[in-house]
Amino acid sequence: MRSPLPFVLALALSTFASARTLTHLASRGSSDVCAFVDVGINILGITQIGALNICVCISGIPDLIRTNAKLNSAVNIVGIASVTAQLNAAINKSSGHKPCSFPDNALSACTKGNPCGFTCKNGFTPFPPTKPTECKCLPPKKVCNGVCGDFKACPSGKPKREELEKRSVCDYGYTACGIYGWTGFRSTPAYECIDTSSDLESCGGCAIPLAPGSPRGIDCTAIPGVVDVSCRTGNCVVHRCQPGFTVSMDQTFCIKKAQKHFQDNDVSAKAYGLEHVPLK
Repeated sequence: MRSPLPFVLALALSTFASARTLTHLASRGSSDVCAFVDVGINILGITQIGALNICVCISGIPDLIRTNAKLNSAVNIVGIASVTAQLNAAINKSSGHKPCSFPDNALSACTKGNPCGFTCKNGFTPFPPTKPTECKCLPPKKVCNGVCGDFKACPSGKPKREELEKRSVCDYGYTACGIYGWTGFRSTPAYECIDTSSDLESCGGCAIPLAPGSPRGIDCTAIPGVVDVSCRTGNCVVHRCQPGFTVSMDQTFCIKKAQKHFQDNDVSAKAYGLEHVPLK
């Protein structure tokens, strides 16, 4: 087992959708939580990997882990589940965090003074020019299949009704999430409705997001050393750890006791037959 990682970060990056269009192919705006955080990353409060001076959104955590050398070092020590859990917790606890709603065709452009800032993609223009609130396709340009440009004709790119309505099939408070084994947008996409605020294996977002830019959830049972864990308001909360581990002060991961050494491989909570009843 690798040692756990107490650190703080916070967030920036999110996305997507469209505007007035020639066809019905339109992506939707998105919501996220973003902030600028300037902190050091410590392992067990002893070894500092380095300072993170970065603005990132919850939905941008997977990309950040892949591209940030410091976080890669942390993953090599404690594992991706622990790093992701720590980042999510740090984002939501950051004093500078802000809930952000991005318009159609927006790309997050988080800065220290404006965590919810954005630019536009697919040929769209931020509007109004000062303090923009939307991405518009300005005349004489038109939208064709989600792209703003000078089009004389626009072939239909209309998707099947199931694709356009996949976000509206779940009750309030639930999110349509992909199912393991589903490899693409087929004519009959596989999904299930999940309460990502309390689901143990899709905590904070879908384990398999259906929409680009959607936050990817955490499998709380995959946190190294965990035995008893729950998901509260989209964050993993560790209650009990395996022998040789202790719960971290913020209850987001298990710390391996430095004075003990175990030769057995780490066992996830699933192997203990962990069951979870979502908190009401």
